[in-house]
Amino acid sequence: MVAAKKPLIIAEKPSAARAIAEALGGFARKEGYLESSEYNLSWAIGHLVELMGPEEYDPRWKRWTLESLPIMPNAFGLKVVSRTKSQFDVLVRLARSASDLINACDAAREGELIFRYICEAGGIRLPARRLWVSSLTREAIRKAFADLKPEAEYDRLYQSALCRAHGDWLVGMNATRAYTVKWGELLSVGRVQTPTLALMVRREREIAAFVPEQYWEVVATFTADRSRSYKGKWFGKDGDRLKSAADAEAVAARVKGQPGRVESVEEKPVAEKPPQLYDLTTLQREANRKFGLTAAATLKTAQSLYEAKLITYPRTDSRYLTHDQVGGLPGVVKAVGTLPEFQGLAAGADLGLVSRSNFRVINDSKVSDHHAIIPTTEVSSGLSAVEAKIYGLIVRRFLAQFYPEAKFLETEIITRAGMLPDRFRSKGRRVVEPGWRVVEPEPARKKDDPEAEADVRLPSLAPEEPAATKTVDALEKATQPPKRYTEASLLSAMEFAGRDMDDEALKEAMKGRGLGTPATRASIIERLKEVGYIELAKKALTPTPKGHKLVELAEAAGSQVLLSAELTGEWERRIADIQAGAGRPDVFMADIRRMAAQVVEQAKAASGGGPGTGAGAVARGGAGAPKAGAGVNGGAATSPDAALPAYAGKCPRCGRAVVRGKKDWVCANSDCAVRIPTWLCGKVVDGPLASLLLTKGRTSLITGFKSPRTGKTFSAFLLLKEGKVEFEFPADKPKKASGYRSSPGKGATAADDHTAAAKTGPRKTGTGTDRKSATGTGSRGVGRGSARTPQPAGTGPQPD
Repeated sequence: MVAAKKPLIIAEKPSAARAIAEALGGFARKEGYLESSEYNLSWAIGHLVELMGPEEYDPRWKRWTLESLPIMPNAFGLKVVSRTKSQFDVLVRLARSASDLINACDAAREGELIFRYICEAGGIRLPARRLWVSSLTREAIRKAFADLKPEAEYDRLYQSALCRAHGDWLVGMNATRAYTVKWGELLSVGRVQTPTLALMVRREREIAAFVPEQYWEVVATFTADRSRSYKGKWFGKDGDRLKSAADAEAVAARVKGQPGRVESVEEKPVAEKPPQLYDLTTLQREANRKFGLTAAATLKTAQSLYEAKLITYPRTDSRYLTHDQVGGLPGVVKAVGTLPEFQGLAAGADLGLVSRSNFRVINDSKVSDHHAIIPTTEVSSGLSAVEAKIYGLIVRRFLAQFYPEAKFLETEIITRAGMLPDRFRSKGRRVVEPGWRVVEPEPARKKDDPEAEADVRLPSLAPEEPAATKTVDALEKATQPPKRYTEASLLSAMEFAGRDMDDEALKEAMKGRGLGTPATRASIIERLKEVGYIELAKKALTPTPKGHKLVELAEAAGSQVLLSAELTGEWERRIADIQAGAGRPDVFMADIRRMAAQVVEQAKAASGGGPGTGAGAVARGGAGAPKAGAGVNGGAATSPDAALPAYAGKCPRCGRAVVRGKKDWVCANSDCAVRIPTWLCGKVVDGPLASLLLTKGRTSLITGFKSPRTGKTFSAFLLLKEGKVEFEFPADKPKKASGYRSSPGKGATAADDHTAAAKTGPRKTGTGTDRKSATGTGSRGVGRGSARTPQPAGTGPQPD
C-alpha cells in the first residue's frame, strides 16, 4: 500500500522547526527532518542556495580585468551552497513525496527569498501556502496555521527581495572589481555599505576642519534669606554668550558683591508621553547607548530571545500594534508580572490606557509585515547577562505604555543684580507625577553636563524678593565640533538617509527611505569593520585610512551615485514600492544595470591606476589576486593616491600650489620646505584637512591617532609651523577659568592661542627625524614630559 502524501513544512532554522513541532505536537525525529501523522517538517540553515558567481556564467569573467567589465548576466542563476548541500538534498527528497508545501521561513523579505530559492534550485513545483507568524509561542503558531495564505499572495514580497539581491550583486560585483583592478588594492564596494562609509568620512572631515570659537559665560550664585541658594546665568539681548574675556570680566565686576532682586518667577507644567514601543533600530540604538552593545550583538540577542519564544519577531520596522492584539495584552502584562524584577511594575499597570483608541500604540496602518517588538506570554529566568539586558529593555518599554504621562513643573527665575542692572536666568525642574518614569527612570545627568541645571529644584521665591550676590564666575568656553558617530547615532543616520531627526512625524514620513533595512543595518556596519574601512574606538566609529581612500577615489571618479545616502535611500523606497505593488521590478533592475555600468565607466576613465589595469588579469582568489600596495599582476602598482584630488591650496610661504605627492602634500616649488604627510599615525590627512592647515595653520583636536610603537591611541592638535606639521597635545584637564579672570593656558584650543599653549607646554610630546616611524616602522618612545613645546608630526616617534 502506497503511503498517502502529506504537506512538507519548511522552516528557516532548526530552532523554528522545533517550535512548530512543539506547537502542533506528535512529531518524531528523523534524519534531517521531523515527521507526524499529518506533516513532514524540515528546515533550511539560513541560505542553502545563492546566486551564481561571474565565472559560472562565462569563463571570461573568472579573471579580474577592466576589459571584462561590466558583468551583466542576461538572467541570474542559482547554485547550492556546498557546505549545507546535505540539508538541501533532504528538502528535495521530501518534496518528491509531498502533497504540497508550507512556507514557514521567517515572515519577512529574506525568509521569502530563502524559500523561493530552494524551490527554484530544487526544481520543486508544488502548490504552496504561507505561514505568517510574529512569535514562536504555541498560541501564535496554532493561530497562524489556522490562517494559512496562498503563497501567490506573497509574490510581490519575493519580487522585492529578488530586486534587492540582484541589485546588490550587480553593483557590488562590478564596482568592487573595477576599483580593485583600477587601483591595485582590494577595495570592496557596495550599494549600501559605501554611502554608509561616506557618511562617516564626511563627518570626520567636518571634525578635522572645525575651528573652535571661544566664548565666555558669567554664572552667579544668589542667596535669599541667607539659606535659599541658587545659581543663574547672565544673559543679554543677544543671548548668554559673551565674545571676549574683557566683556565677561566687566559683567562680573559690575555684579560681584552687589545686591540683587528677583524680577520674575514663571512656573510651567510639562507632560511627557511614554516613548513608543521598540522597532529593531530603536532597540539597537538604546542598547548601544545604555550598554555599549553593537547593533549586531543586539540583533543576535533579540533573535535568541525570539527563538526562545520570549519576544515577538525582532526584525521589524514598526513601533505599533494592531487592533486584534489589544485583547491579548493583559495576558502579557500578567505573564511578565510573574518575574520578580517586574512584579511591582506590572501590578501598577493601568490596562485601560492601551485601548483601540490609543493611536500611539495601536495603529493598523503603521504595521506592514510585523508589529513592534513586545514580550510574549512565555517567561524564563535562565537568561544570560546580555539577554537579560535586552529582555529588560523590551519589557520595560512595553509596560511603560500602561502608565500615564510623566508630569513636571519647570521653573524659570530671572534675577537682577548690580546698578545697571544685569539679568541672570535660572532654570529648574521637579517631578510632580513620575508616571511612566517609574518604569524607565530618567538617566542621571553628568556633573559637567551643561544642561544639568534643568534637573535642579529651585527654591521657592517671589517676585521682587531680595537676593544677595555671593559669587560670580567668568567661564571661558569653546564651541564643540560635530560628534563622531556611535553605532546608535549611525543607525539613526542610516534609518533616515543621513538626516538627524527628532520629530516623530518626520521620522514616520522617512520610513522606508533609509540606508538598508532594520534587518540588514547591523550586518552593514559589521561588514565595514571586517573589510577595514572603519574601526571602533571606545564607543566612537572612525574611518580608517583605507575607508577615507575609497571615498576619495569615488569622489575623484565622479561616482556620487555610490556615495549618496539620499539616493540610496530612494533605491530602498523603490524596493519597498515593488513589495507594495506600486513599483515595477523590470524598471528598477534596468536602472540598477545602468548604475553599475556607469560606475565601471567612471572608474575606467579616472586618472591613476596600476599596470594591471590593461590587458593583465587576476584570477579570482588566486595567487595573482590584488593586494594592497602591489600591482594586480604582481608588479609595483601606481599608488591609488594618484587618482585622488591633487590640489590642497596655496603655500603659505611662497604662494605656489601645494599638491599631493607620493607620501606627502608638497609645495610645487622644489626649493620650498612646506610638507604635510598624507598619512599620520593611523589617520588620513586628506585634501580638506591639508587645506585647513595651509589656511589656518591649525586643526581642532583630533582623536584616534595610534602610536606605531605601542598601538595605543592618543589625541592631538595638528599645527603647521615653518612648513612642518607638528603635534600639540591637550592639557591633562579641560581648561576652566576661575573667578572672573580668564587667560590662555595649557591646552588652549583657539587658533590664536597656540603660542600661549606652546609656552606652557603640552603634557607629553614626540619628536624625531624619520617619517617612517610615524607610519609604523622604526619608532621609539619619548619619555614623559621630556619635551615642552609642540613637536613635528609625522617625522618621528609618537607618544603612547
